[in-house]
Amino acid sequence: MRELNATGFMHNRVRMIAASFLVKHLLIDWRWGEAYFAAKLLDFDLAANNGNWQWVAGSGCDAAPYFRVFSPDLQAKKFDPNGKYIRRWVPELGSKDYPAPMVEHAMARARALAAYKAVQETSV
Repeated sequence: MRELNATGFMHNRVRMIAASFLVKHLLIDWRWGEAYFAAKLLDFDLAANNGNWQWVAGSGCDAAPYFRVFSPDLQAKKFDPNGKYIRRWVPELGSKDYPAPMVEHAMARARALAAYKAVQETSV
């Protein structure tokens, strides 16, 4: 988010991680994230932005399965194994100044899956 706010850009992989965190870890309506990114992105495209947010949320015409919940830690290990990208935007990572996690991934994932399953069961 620091990169987005400072530059108006964010790598697509990080966009997906941020979207998944907002929608699945925090259970916030995807439209809030979509609107924020629409206001901040220099390369904003309405169709791509809406479609990507719907895909991450598990809704829309070409949705990812609702059970796909990105783990920020696993994504970092896979796509930034040396932490170069993360340290550029979060230099305090690993120090006493780095805040405690907002949510624990396993708990947040389980909560999201339960919420999505409940909605799925009521809409059938």
